[in-house]
Amino acid sequence: MKRIVPIAKEGWPLLVPVVLAGVLATILGWHLAGGVLLACALGLGLFFRDPKRDAAHSPADVVCPADGKVVGITEVHEGDYLKSACRRISIFMSLFDVHINYAPVAGTVEYLKYRTGGFRRANLPEASLRNENNSVGIGGDGRRVMVRQIAGTIARRIVCKVRENEAVRAGQRIGLIKFGSRVDLFIPASWEVLVKEGDRVRGGLSQIARIG
Repeated sequence: MKRIVPIAKEGWPLLVPVVLAGVLATILGWHLAGGVLLACALGLGLFFRDPKRDAAHSPADVVCPADGKVVGITEVHEGDYLKSACRRISIFMSLFDVHINYAPVAGTVEYLKYRTGGFRRANLPEASLRNENNSVGIGGDGRRVMVRQIAGTIARRIVCKVRENEAVRAGQRIGLIKFGSRVDLFIPASWEVLVKEGDRVRGGLSQIARIG
């Protein structure tokens, strides 16, 4: 028997009322409304699923921070935390992907910055700075990376589960973006990127780069 995939706690406040409304509508004989509501509840359950991912990673691995499709690998200057030229790997999360975000490396959370902004299409390059976003800088052993959670046209809530000075391990859950969007990973330009545009990746499992 397959194990039931748990649901992130952030999903329950949305899921429970919809389930109760669907059950009540069905009991009252409003079968169409009840069916629609229960279908929506199923969709919410899929959106907020939080599968167990405890894969072992070597110290040289850079772990993928999110499920989705690699939509861009570009050289940029990151001025907030890395403060240097780096590579930005952008991962677009669809409504059907797991929405949990993961720490790409082990280290200490040295930088946290939330910015308000718009809700443009998350797959556009400019969304990294113009949309609502939250940046998490992780450092340790002389290396630093940054994960940026970016809201999109549907997402309206970014959840960050770590605090400054908190120690994290590679693959640890660090937050989620409700209803999809995009995650950008900023790494030093000298590190080897192991994915290409168009690749499908899995957060907490896929190795996205190698520390150089």
